[in-house]
Amino acid sequence: MKVYGTALYAFALAAVWATTDIAMAAELLIDGVPFPDDVKIAPASNGASAPFRRFLGAWVGAWDDRLKHVLIVEDVRSDGTAQVVSAIGDHSAFNIARGWVRANGNISGDTLTVVSSSTSTYTLASGTLTAAFQRGSIRSNARLSKLALDELIRPGAAIPWNRRTTEFLDTSLTEDGKPVRLEVVLFKPDGAGPFPLLVVNHGSTGSGNDPRLFKQRHWSFAFADLFTRKGWLVAFPQRRGRGDSDGLYDEGFNADRSRGYTCGPVRSLAGADRALEDIHAAMSALRQRPDVDARRVMVGGISRGGVLSIAYAGLHPNDVLGVINFVGGWVGIGCRTAANINSGLFQRGASFAGPTIWLYGRDDVYYSVDHSRGNFVAFESAGGKGEFFEFDVPGEKNGHALSAYPELWSPHIEKLMATIQAAEGK
Repeated sequence: MKVYGTALYAFALAAVWATTDIAMAAELLIDGVPFPDDVKIAPASNGASAPFRRFLGAWVGAWDDRLKHVLIVEDVRSDGTAQVVSAIGDHSAFNIARGWVRANGNISGDTLTVVSSSTSTYTLASGTLTAAFQRGSIRSNARLSKLALDELIRPGAAIPWNRRTTEFLDTSLTEDGKPVRLEVVLFKPDGAGPFPLLVVNHGSTGSGNDPRLFKQRHWSFAFADLFTRKGWLVAFPQRRGRGDSDGLYDEGFNADRSRGYTCGPVRSLAGADRALEDIHAAMSALRQRPDVDARRVMVGGISRGGVLSIAYAGLHPNDVLGVINFVGGWVGIGCRTAANINSGLFQRGASFAGPTIWLYGRDDVYYSVDHSRGNFVAFESAGGKGEFFEFDVPGEKNGHALSAYPELWSPHIEKLMATIQAAEGK
């Protein structure tokens, strides 16, 4: 049931840095990100080979598209070693204080590895750095673009921190006689489109008893990055009452909402039906966009969003090309009703004739692999088609955080995309 949102990783990342060797003051402060006042970039003629010199300069982006990040590669040497400044900005929602660190790095092939109290890697391809931060089970990702240092420090400079945009979808939903708009977080590839569309559905809010969590927006930067690099528009709609969407968040609560989500099948499944209505409303609105190729649509989701995506494909089998289910389920295995509720929802998707992919992490405290394989067997027995994969996710009891580890699952999703493309005859 719980979703490990990217904000959690960004918070953990910054918390680790702020308590180790990040400097907390600097003479230069650019759009909330600090730098040492002596930052400079060595000339390209310092003797390093051309592959190493490609990394020289200032790179800007945001961890998980939330936390501002700058990497300045000040110098590279003939042996592939490098001197860098790594900086982060403030994040008031999570009490993160800005800071920077000057550290050493090493370049091997297309990858720069920076090690201080933690490890970050930056892989260069097509003029973009794909970054990954790792410390124990803490993982965060970013995509950085190059910016001239003079331009970066120019007052008022427009710095491309984020790749996402946020919009509102006009839908056919109404509540209390009023139309409902749903917030959607979008990641778009370069160009005008129309693009094939991936719609990714979010999960729950842990136990459902903390209303503050209802207003958090949810997306997966690693998920979005894989698809936008392949030319897909990726949309993360926020269902009713989630993020800044209109309406009441009412997806299977106890009669006393302060107790959070219910294990009772009647109320729980009514909540799932309501969520499926929201997904259909969002899908219908997204298909009408001029930058979307409505003939080429995939759907996916994380946790509750995973089982909803499978069920949605069964209800609308001609509207989607394939389904990606990350650690999906509706109620956690702490509910005695979990097997019946979850398998029943998954079986709704069995009428979908296209490919589905099921991705699960071992040591998931909400949906054990045995439980999830049981759901998959029920889905197949009802006529569904799919492939089930399980992974060892770094960290103790961290299986539900699988989506933060694209190196584990991206080859399987790329294979799914190739299968769909072959079926389209393209």
